[in-house]
Amino acid sequence: MASIAIIAATRYHKANNRLLLKEAEKLFDKVLFVPINKLRIVHESGSSKILYKDTNILDFDACYPRFGSSDFFMGEAVLRILDSAKIYTPVSLRGYQISNHKYYTIKRLAENKIPCLLTSLSASPQATESIVKAFGFPVVLKLISGFAGKGVMLVRDKKQLLSILDTVHLFEDYIAAQRFVPGRNTDIRCYVFGDEVLSVRRTGKPGDWRANISRGGKAEIIEGNEKMEKCAVKAARVLGFDICAIDFIETNLTKQGFAVIEANFQPGPFRKFLGNIVPKKMMEFILSKVSG
Repeated sequence: MASIAIIAATRYHKANNRLLLKEAEKLFDKVLFVPINKLRIVHESGSSKILYKDTNILDFDACYPRFGSSDFFMGEAVLRILDSAKIYTPVSLRGYQISNHKYYTIKRLAENKIPCLLTSLSASPQATESIVKAFGFPVVLKLISGFAGKGVMLVRDKKQLLSILDTVHLFEDYIAAQRFVPGRNTDIRCYVFGDEVLSVRRTGKPGDWRANISRGGKAEIIEGNEKMEKCAVKAARVLGFDICAIDFIETNLTKQGFAVIEANFQPGPFRKFLGNIVPKKMMEFILSKVSG
């Protein structure tokens, strides 16, 4: 008898989670799905509980947290308890903290000799201007709080840069600047399930320099690059994930011919193009860990 609790974001994607639940119910005897804002944490008599109504999440064999940066405060609290409990979870508190910060994700990976694009962090318009001057135009700017392709901007000249910096400074957000690779609106997402990797090529819609599916792009499964896939597994280990997605871009700026551009704590399944393949592999992997 195996059981799993799936914790979703406050504003979760209903269709994606229905697909995940469908695959979970095929494999697990007991499945609980609950948005993170419906949970409460209780500390008493030297122990902690994560409760949904009267059900303690820690009584399940496995828990798969799939909340994002918008639930960061509660997410940290939940993962702090899961980290110290016997329940299996494919993610870690440290990984969640790092992956929700675009700059620190790249910094941590680069420190572990994983190929990444040149990236810098700044907290003021003046510092960003200096960084961009060193990088040259065009340059990619990423808001630290951005996700799903939002808050990512391609800046082509100084006039555009100054306009963006005025707006960003108004909202007091931090900026990560990243070297731009021209002529590419495709990237490769490596879904990691333990030691197994599923490689998917994403292509942006015509005229878009990004490869985000949520912005009208498309996805297809491809035969993976062995070195890239090994790199994806290593990146997942460095960040503290058994399940995640590591996004690469092919480029001659690194000797490996590719570089990590982002890591995803709760990757979407691209169900329109891939069907149920990703949720199926997620649930099969979690069950194998519980059974083991």
